[in-house]
Amino acid sequence: FVRYRPGVITQTTPARALNMSASPRISALLLAGGQGRRVGGADKGLLAYRGAPVSAHLSALLRSVADELLISCNRNADQYRQWADQLVTDSSTDYPGPLAGILSGLRQARGEQLLVLPCDMPLIDQPLLERLISQADPDRPVFFRTGEQPQPLPCLIPRGLLPALEYAWLQGERSPLRCLRTMDAICLDLAADEPRLTSANTPTLWQALQ
Repeated sequence: FVRYRPGVITQTTPARALNMSASPRISALLLAGGQGRRVGGADKGLLAYRGAPVSAHLSALLRSVADELLISCNRNADQYRQWADQLVTDSSTDYPGPLAGILSGLRQARGEQLLVLPCDMPLIDQPLLERLISQADPDRPVFFRTGEQPQPLPCLIPRGLLPALEYAWLQGERSPLRCLRTMDAICLDLAADEPRLTSANTPTLWQALQ
């Protein structure tokens, strides 16, 4: 891996049982709070993937690597509640984007690190998430780069960075990538054609990934 500074590119484990008497090491956040404009306004987190809602599939995956599971949603809370330890919502009602969900997740997470995954990446697998976790740093976020393209999601963010992210938000920042770039993030290289980070953000692509 390399470190990513502003302007510079510098096997399977069992699910961990949540110990409510101690802070968990890893919290996971599934981002499912968007408007779904590219899929006709549908709730992407509830779209079917191989016979079940994609959030059911991704929630099971996140539970295999994390100590608690949060889901960021702004509608259909009753359906998402069945998979989550806790639901979080954006503080704004105008769907301000993934950074808002990340902030809400960091405020509620009990873990030292927050593993963030969008709900439209059904091909991601446990080894890829474990690679992020293996590079956990108390002061730096971790994310991937495919070829020369930074991929800010999924990512791993230390909970201690919440004040810095809140400050960036108050200054008008809405881009997760720009925030990560200012925090001396660790960037992990993947092949340019890595399929596991495919974002299913159109109906055609969503059907093709089935």
